[in-house]
Amino acid sequence: MKYNIRKWNPIFIGIPDIGIGMYWTALGSVVAFFAYKYTESSADVAKIFSIAALMGVITQVVVGILSDKTKHKWGKRSPWLVYGMILAGLSQMLWVFAPNFIVLLIISGFTFTMVNLAQCAYYTMVMEVVDKDQIGYANTVARTTACLGALAMSSMAAYIWNKDLPIITFAIMAAILIIPTVLIVPTVVKERPENYSTQPKMSFGFGFLKHPEVIKLYTATFFCFAAHTGIGNMGAPLFVKNLHFSEHVFSQALMWQTVANLIFGFLAFKIVDIYSRKYIMAFAMLFLAIFTGFALFILEDGVSSYYLWGFMFFYGLAWLAGNICMYTLLSMVSPKESLGEFMGWLNVFIALPQFIFANIYGYILDTGHMNWVFIIVSASFIIAFIVVCSMKVPHHKSLVTTNG
Repeated sequence: MKYNIRKWNPIFIGIPDIGIGMYWTALGSVVAFFAYKYTESSADVAKIFSIAALMGVITQVVVGILSDKTKHKWGKRSPWLVYGMILAGLSQMLWVFAPNFIVLLIISGFTFTMVNLAQCAYYTMVMEVVDKDQIGYANTVARTTACLGALAMSSMAAYIWNKDLPIITFAIMAAILIIPTVLIVPTVVKERPENYSTQPKMSFGFGFLKHPEVIKLYTATFFCFAAHTGIGNMGAPLFVKNLHFSEHVFSQALMWQTVANLIFGFLAFKIVDIYSRKYIMAFAMLFLAIFTGFALFILEDGVSSYYLWGFMFFYGLAWLAGNICMYTLLSMVSPKESLGEFMGWLNVFIALPQFIFANIYGYILDTGHMNWVFIIVSASFIIAFIVVCSMKVPHHKSLVTTNG
């Protein structure tokens, strides 16, 4: 039977996101647990997260532009994705040999560079190996499979983590990073020849400045991730070190967040076909702002773990809604011929606030003012909501797929 590209590509291209979803979830749990082997400071742990974000800022646009021009037998995105994931997984295992915190930062910086390299190429590839009317569908599948990777890590984190044998933890992480990708790309899902760029000149610029709606999306993205850094990347310092939930309870909270992600992911296959992506993202930002504001008064030292689990569950529902629409909106407001470059810039506006705010949150937590984390998170989501509402997005097109 002939491989049905239209039917299966939106599903299969989501498989590599299992590793990416796992990795960024581990950054807020297992990686933080490991970093505390070298330091007791939340600000120091924040340096791990800020290095990850800084590598994203440096890498994303460069890879976006380079992959737009790449000529390789696999395609223009596939080699960046495959080699990036392999090198990230292998270098992750070297962390256990770091003799001190400074060396750990250096090695982890290389790992983060490789993950960001692979991620930029991958998120662009998701929108190029499917038909135009399937872009939202493919993004929904990818974000949902990322949740499967996140669920695997959050459910295993408290069990596989062992300060004396972290090599086992990192070996599992490397396998989840590498195997799903090499099984699919470029053997099953192959890039379309018509997506190769015919532009001979390599250029680096700020072309997005000519597109007001793209600027608005980037601005909303910046504040969205400024907020999420406080709950996502800084989750372990906030909930474990400052609110004194156990590592096991926090890992279960991440699991409930991921379950919520999956619930919305499956519902989104229908929701994104009915409602405007702009309004879904706006509602998600408003919900996150309000719910985080409530958490300021509910989550206190000594409260039942059920409060944390409930917060992370509802947070997860809204977070994935906004995340899915963010990428789909980019494909609707940016020029197709520069999609890799514009995706790279989007990822800069994802990574830059993580670099900035991870250090801010780390300092706040070390000074004992953790309530300010919730206040900044809530305020940032409100700003993102306002900016998204101001966007002018092209007419909504159905993403319903057909068998071909």
